[in-house]
Amino acid sequence: MKKKTTASGGLIFLIWLVYATSYLGKVNYSANITQIITHFGVSKSEAGLVPTMFFFAYGAGQVINGLLCKHYPIRWMVPGSLLLSAAINLIVGLTPNFAIIKWLWMVNGLTLSVLWPSLIRLSSESFSQKSLGKSVLTLGTTVASGTLTIYGLSAIFATFNGFRLAFYTAALADTTVAVLWFFLFRKLQNQALAEKNGEILSENTKQEQKKIVIRPRLVWTMVTVLCLFAVGCNLLKDGLNTWVPSVLKDTYGFDDSIAIFLTLFLPVMAIFGTFFAVFLHKKIADFVSHCLVLFLLMGVLIGGILWSLEANLAVVMLLCLIGTSLLASSMNNVVTSMFPMYMRDSVNSGMIAGVVDGFCYLGSAISAYGLGAVAEKHGWSAVFWLLLGVCGVAAVIWCFYILLKTLWKKEKVLQ
Repeated sequence: MKKKTTASGGLIFLIWLVYATSYLGKVNYSANITQIITHFGVSKSEAGLVPTMFFFAYGAGQVINGLLCKHYPIRWMVPGSLLLSAAINLIVGLTPNFAIIKWLWMVNGLTLSVLWPSLIRLSSESFSQKSLGKSVLTLGTTVASGTLTIYGLSAIFATFNGFRLAFYTAALADTTVAVLWFFLFRKLQNQALAEKNGEILSENTKQEQKKIVIRPRLVWTMVTVLCLFAVGCNLLKDGLNTWVPSVLKDTYGFDDSIAIFLTLFLPVMAIFGTFFAVFLHKKIADFVSHCLVLFLLMGVLIGGILWSLEANLAVVMLLCLIGTSLLASSMNNVVTSMFPMYMRDSVNSGMIAGVVDGFCYLGSAISAYGLGAVAEKHGWSAVFWLLLGVCGVAAVIWCFYILLKTLWKKEKVLQ
């Protein structure tokens, strides 16, 4: 039994390594946006257009790849995606022309959009019921781990104005992991499948398994609502990751390196968001209601941020930002990982993961350009009032969901 767990753990770690590494070449632009603005002499809205184009391309690609990923040869598609992203990062690091960066970053978004639906599909098909829970918990830390790593390196690079090193680092890391995947994937997948097949054959394990099968009408209603929640969640999550260094710099006069370093606390705490998601789901089984609680908690913290802006208290703002980041990352894990994989008996996990994650990046796209534009015209207070309104809209959507769910239960009783 110990040997089987280790074999399954090997594939889980390889999947974790791929997606965490992909984040080095995904958010390195956002991590260095203040330096990029200074170096190229562009405005916040111009600089924000680059991640906006990435997020739109990535989001559209997620939906397309979610629909098509069941046909992909994963052994080739995953390293191919990483290698192409590595090449793009290398070019961005070398180019002196800011105008072409947005187009390169858009292609980078399309390239990396292959990964998440493919990896979720692989996980749902390869892991036993027991290992699936470990996979959900582990994969939930990839975003925070990758973001933390690149923000930490960027803080170091910023001390000597070396933001281009963040792009070279991503190129090297992507290439290395692509090679590891190509040589290790087949063996580790076969071992994980052997564990899964052994679990299916075990009568004791079979009796313990609980399949989650829900009526299609309710499933697709949940998917629709979670797609809308995904937009709001990532408007918050990536808006903070992108613009907090600028908020700290503009509001409190911090240097670039200090602002980026303080922003590190967001992904550090976000790592714990996965564990909080698993804990809260044990208390609230309904995925939509689970997300509502997270939105309400974020609303309270955003209120604290608005108060700290008025009171000019940097410590209070940073604490509230950290808490908001933890909750947003927790929700992101719920909608993109927990929901698709826990519902694998009712839906195509890869397809749902791609579709929902596509809506996540719609929110990310809005956050990059939209929040920068709002900040330029109305200041950072207006940005946080807007984010508070997002939490309020989520509560209204939840009310409609509960109403529909209640009506359908009554229909069932009458029948």
